[in-house]
Amino acid sequence: MSSKSYQYVNRQRYRLTPEGTVDVRLSEDIVISEEPLNIVLHWTCQKTGEVLEKPLMVTMRTPGEDALLVTGLLLSHAVIERIEQIQSIETIEHNQCDVFLADNVTVDWKTLTRHFISHSGCGICGTSNVKKLAHTFNIAIDETQHWLPLSTLLTFSSQLRDQQSLFTVTGGVHSAGIFTLNTCLSTKEDVGRHNAVDKVIGDLLTRGELSAQSILVLSGRISFELMQKAVAAKIPVVVAIGAPSSLAIAVAKQFNITLIGFVSEHACNVYHGDFRLKKQ
Repeated sequence: MSSKSYQYVNRQRYRLTPEGTVDVRLSEDIVISEEPLNIVLHWTCQKTGEVLEKPLMVTMRTPGEDALLVTGLLLSHAVIERIEQIQSIETIEHNQCDVFLADNVTVDWKTLTRHFISHSGCGICGTSNVKKLAHTFNIAIDETQHWLPLSTLLTFSSQLRDQQSLFTVTGGVHSAGIFTLNTCLSTKEDVGRHNAVDKVIGDLLTRGELSAQSILVLSGRISFELMQKAVAAKIPVVVAIGAPSSLAIAVAKQFNITLIGFVSEHACNVYHGDFRLKKQ
C-alpha cells in the first residue's frame, strides 16, 4: 500500500448522544487519493516512418501502479493485443504516462478520436453497444465445461476482501482480483472500479500470467465497461459481489462468458454460462 494512495485530513465527528445533545469532536481521517493521469501515445507512422505523439486521454485514478493501469487500459481499448506491442511506459512528468509503442503497431485514431476525462465512476466511453464490441474484439474465449467447482467459487468474495488493505483504511475504493482454481494471481484497488480492473489485467498481462481459465472477481457491480475489459483479456468467468447491468448480461451472452453476481459464502446468482460450473 503506497503512501501516495491516501491522504490524512481533518474532520469533525458529529454524534447524537442518548441525552439528545450533539457531541462534536475534531479528529483525523484517512481518505483515498484521486488525481488525474494524462496518457500520451508515441508511435511510428507506417507510411512515413515519422515518430508521432498524441494525447490519448486523461483519467482520474488513485496514484500508484500507473504503468499497469495504462497497460490494461490499452488492451481494453484495442490499442494493443499483446504486451510486446508496448516498448516502454515512462513517467516523464508528474501525473503523466508516456507510452512508447513498438514500431510495428498501427494506431487507428478513427476509433480513438474522443479525448475525454474519465471520472472515477464513468468507465470507458466511446463503445456504445454490444455489436460494436463484438466487431472490435473478434476473439475466442475458452469454453471448457464443468471446471469451476461451486464450493471454490463461493470463496472468492472473502478472498478478495482479505486483500483490500486500502478499503480497510479509507472505505473509499473498489477492488478487482484475478484468480485461478488454486490461487489468487493478483488483486488491485483504485478509486475507480474500471481502473482497478485495468490494473489487475495490466499486472498479469505484463507478467504473462493471464490463463485461459482466469476468473475476474469484482468488489461491486458489473457494468458494460467492465465486461469489455474481461472480453479484451479473454477472461471466461466474471464474478461480483454486486449486481450486473442489462448490458453486462448482453455482453456475457454475446461472448459466452460465465457471469455471476451477488456472490457470498453460501450462494450466488448465475446470469449466463453455468456450463462452466461443476456442481458436485
